[in-house]
Amino acid sequence: MKNKLKVLLSATLMSIIALAFVACDDDEVELASLYVTVDVADSFSGLSVSDMYVYVTNTVDGGVDSALTDASGIATFLDMAPGTYNVSATMELTAEEAGAASGYYEEMTLNAVENNVELLGGFEQETTITLDGEASSSLVIKEFYYSGANDPTYSILFKDQFVEIYNNSDEVVYADGLYIANLAPSTSGSDANDVPLGLDLTEYVYAQKILRVPGSGTENPIQPGESIVICLNAVDYTNGGANADISVDLSDADFETYAVDWLESLGRTGNAYFDLDNVDVPNMECIYLNIENYGWFNFTTEGASVAIFRNDNFTVETVVDPRVETPVYSNYMVKIAVDDIIDGIDMMVNAETGDFKRLPSSVDAGFNYVEGTAYTSQSVRRKVAKEVDGRKILQDTNNSTNDFEVIDLATPGSFGN
Repeated sequence: MKNKLKVLLSATLMSIIALAFVACDDDEVELASLYVTVDVADSFSGLSVSDMYVYVTNTVDGGVDSALTDASGIATFLDMAPGTYNVSATMELTAEEAGAASGYYEEMTLNAVENNVELLGGFEQETTITLDGEASSSLVIKEFYYSGANDPTYSILFKDQFVEIYNNSDEVVYADGLYIANLAPSTSGSDANDVPLGLDLTEYVYAQKILRVPGSGTENPIQPGESIVICLNAVDYTNGGANADISVDLSDADFETYAVDWLESLGRTGNAYFDLDNVDVPNMECIYLNIENYGWFNFTTEGASVAIFRNDNFTVETVVDPRVETPVYSNYMVKIAVDDIIDGIDMMVNAETGDFKRLPSSVDAGFNYVEGTAYTSQSVRRKVAKEVDGRKILQDTNNSTNDFEVIDLATPGSFGN
């Protein structure tokens, strides 16, 4: 009898333990559901949003799930692990499809994005993403090197930064009068005290620094499939090849930045230590710099954003950074109309900092980032979509998440081959 009772007690105890483990497992793996509705911007009509893929990307581990929309444009994601996700969808339009939908007969890529969607275990979440976009640009940002050199001596730092602009069309394009803007805010979630800019990005974006390519209109041609390199300092930072594995030779750049003389002409002070002048390389025209003294036209090394734009009647109109209560010189930014932007890309610190985007989805629906936070020698370069008669045509879907790749060492003026 005692043995039978002992067996019964043991069985009961095992059952209780098993149930406890099941209950624990249920608590640990309680899943979520997400329902994504795909909409289309008012500027496009007659487009079907059924049977298109929607993607959700986990911001922590980079895992991607996809689902097709139903007849109502809703994509359903069941049994999702709780967490934070970036949601996106893309629609490719031929020139004929774009013309029928918008009146502009050019190939287009429409993007829809919602970043940092929170999914809680045991709950259902709904979100709506809106497809929008513009025709591909003739000039595109081919490469953006902002992270700085992985130099243990810290002698190079960010002084080898550059932006490369590529002619993606089959006709000559002149760079004269092209503006380049370093967008605000310079920080992109790298600090716990950071907060997003807080200004609406529908009609305007906001710049901390603006430069312009010199020329009267036809002095600086960019041939089809070629580019111009605009650098901070036109210097050979490889040190004759000794540092070729961590930096680049910019002595043959097309343009460099130089603010010392300009700042002094305004009664301000430049910084000759970081801002060097190679007399053999033309200087960009200085338009705006939100550092009163000892400033220069560099990018932050922890996720910068750059845009190129044109406006023959552009004037500097400043607004104050809404994140600060008592603004100083550096808190003033210049308004740039979104309609003037030719191309722009957002670089962030990591996958979780999408709230710090400085560009609307119509310009750059996504964002990208290098692997480290700063001084990695890594660069971001636009992917090659195809080649036509030996001319590289670069991928331009207005989504830097898809269009750019991270490379271990910058390749100014080339593709590393």
